[in-house]
Amino acid sequence: MKNFKIWSMAVVLLMSVVACGPDTPSTSGGGNSVPDLENIEKDWKLVSVNGVEPEFTVYLWLFDGLFSIYQQVYTLDYVMYDGDYTVSGNKLSGVYHDGTPWKCNYIGSVSEDGNTMTLVSDQLNPVTCVYEACVIPDDVIEEASTRSTELFDYFL
Repeated sequence: MKNFKIWSMAVVLLMSVVACGPDTPSTSGGGNSVPDLENIEKDWKLVSVNGVEPEFTVYLWLFDGLFSIYQQVYTLDYVMYDGDYTVSGNKLSGVYHDGTPWKCNYIGSVSEDGNTMTLVSDQLNPVTCVYEACVIPDDVIEEASTRSTELFDYFL
């Protein structure tokens, strides 16, 4: 009887571990997530930071290892930052064209339908950013000016 209880507990523990599975960032409204950053090469708009709609606008363009960030934070004008990014499985990292690395790296996933990307910073206090696929408006791109990365202290 004692062996039966031990084996029963072992089976329950094993089932719990298998049911939990690996931790992956969740997506908000984008279907199930895939474990890496497939379908990342497109235009994105930031729609959520830690579950809250941001009070600023950020567009992100990713293509063939290059990125451009168009952001309107604490100003009426859009500012553009650009550089190179790399993806390794579900890890996203980047370097601005002046050689400055991003503030942090991100662990991410893209929804199965390719319309939502979730990035979680690898900082001590992680920040979860959710992006939706979009088309960056032409007027945003035209208005944006390139500035030093010293001014950039916000989210990718």
